[in-house]
Amino acid sequence: MASFMIKVASEGLIAPAHRLADSGPTSGYAVIYEVTNCPEGTTVDQVVAAFKTITPPTDRYEIDFTELAAKAG
Repeated sequence: MASFMIKVASEGLIAPAHRLADSGPTSGYAVIYEVTNCPEGTTVDQVVAAFKTITPPTDRYEIDFTELAAKAG
């Protein structure tokens, strides 16, 4: 299973983050989320597209892919 780092900018832009980024708020008013347990063959573009369909959690910075996929419908 893979994991991807997703960056949510303060103006709403959602994009891939550097794979070595730490999850949580950044000094530039963005938030880095780690999407864990992504199935083999899942691309970062698929994760970003699914992430765009949800409201990111405010109480944590890690989200399981199955939870993301369920919320995305």
